Amino acid sequence: MTPATCPNCRASAPIVYRGVLAYCTSCGAPRLPLAAKSTNLTGKPSIIGGALTRVLGWIVLSGGVALGLALLGLLQAIFPAGFAGFAVGLPIIALAVLFGTLLLRGGRSLESSGVTEQRETRTAAIFALADKRGGVVTAADVAGALGLSTPSADELLTALAKSNPDHVVLEIDEQGGIFYRVSARGLSRVQSFDEKLRVASQPADAHEASEPSDEPALRTRTRA
Repeated sequence: MTPATCPNCRASAPIVYRGVLAYCTSCGAPRLPLAAKSTNLTGKPSIIGGALTRVLGWIVLSGGVALGLALLGLLQAIFPAGFAGFAVGLPIIALAVLFGTLLLRGGRSLESSGVTEQRETRTAAIFALADKRGGVVTAADVAGALGLSTPSADELLTALAKSNPDHVVLEIDEQGGIFYRVSARGLSRVQSFDEKLRVASQPADAHEASEPSDEPALRTRTRA
């Protein structure tokens, strides 16, 4: 589901629910509920459902195996010369292992899809927010816009900086504060503060000497 355009800022941004009311994650203006994916609800049904399915899988697996072993031992004790215990216990154990394993795998897959959907929605919200704020955001900005705690927002931004280094860059200001430079996905990459300093500090004569060949490259870098 592609996020609907916010009527206030015209950004295709997800929404965030605060109570029963929905707000734009880019500009904070009120939005219609269900107008787009939400950063604090999207993926949660799959995550919760996957967790419950995995719990059920462990119950089926452990309970079935325990029941099968108990019946096997009991029937073999009653009929030591026969195979009644094995005839009853082994099929129960096999079925428990089969269905328990299927439930565990299904729960893990469902939970993983929920986590992926949640991360993609939050990432889209971060890029929309950064575009609204000139490409610079802090963990506190993201936490307030997406309805997350500040540590969770910082963890999300750090993960994005590691997985998308061309579009999300962690930097530290002169007071030691941490912020993130973010460029829109699919557009030019973000340019770090250190890289801008290197470009700006090149000698003027070096620029003049290499102007015919280096100018296009420099222009590409400064456009990011």
